[in-house]
Amino acid sequence: MRFVRRAVAALVGLLLLFAAVVYGGSEWLIRRSHAVPLTAVTLPKDAASIEEGGRLAKLAGCRGCHGPNGEGTVWTDIPWFIGHPAPPSIARKTADYSDPELVRLIQHGVRKDGSSLFIMPTDAHRNLADDDVLKIAAWIRTLKFTPKDSVVGSSWGPMGRFLMLTGEMAPSIQVEKVAPEHRPADIGRYYYDAVCSECHELHKPKPFEGGKQIAPALAPMAASYDSATFHKLLKTGVPPGGRNLGVMKDVAVEGAYAFTDAEVDALQAYLKGEATRAATQ
Repeated sequence: MRFVRRAVAALVGLLLLFAAVVYGGSEWLIRRSHAVPLTAVTLPKDAASIEEGGRLAKLAGCRGCHGPNGEGTVWTDIPWFIGHPAPPSIARKTADYSDPELVRLIQHGVRKDGSSLFIMPTDAHRNLADDDVLKIAAWIRTLKFTPKDSVVGSSWGPMGRFLMLTGEMAPSIQVEKVAPEHRPADIGRYYYDAVCSECHELHKPKPFEGGKQIAPALAPMAASYDSATFHKLLKTGVPPGGRNLGVMKDVAVEGAYAFTDAEVDALQAYLKGEATRAATQ
């Protein structure tokens, strides 16, 4: 009996030690400061640029995650042991950010204090042209505090913190600058890099949500659609046959519908070209 009690006590001790390591290690990752320099910027003030910034904020997913008007949301559909990410009210969160700090936040995923965001898709956002990021930032500056603003902070459960340590839930920090200064002529490739690559790879399926969902390889999929069905997919999230695409449905109705017809055509042309190139290699 004494042996059993000692074994149980030892097991409890190990579990407590493991929990302390997970919590301490994840807190270090959450609070760790990153040296990403600030760059002097000038935000546009004209109405057309601000309107375009609002449209780009839809395409980039800002208004899908943070709410249609940036008021903030809480993701309650995720199990407690992973956590409840809470994309904050954009206006409230960035009120004390300088313009250079706001641009760095969007492109590099770095907060005012130098710590990294989590969940934010900066691996795609870092491809947004400088001009487009300035327009998004200009749109953000028009947002006002509202009674509907979320004031709930993100919380992380034990599994979420463990995933941080294993790298499965990596910080959103992107140190290297890869974005062009201006939106390039090849807008098909540009929008794949800056928007679609958040979920999709070109030539192979990409698991997400811990492997619960699979985003198909985008190049061969787009090549298999005619123009009308591809437009319908991006505008409505409804594929041929009408099956429920889950996350893609949400992406379409919350943001991708804002693509212009010319942008959809350019995106499909780029993806078809990639599919052809891969098939001939």
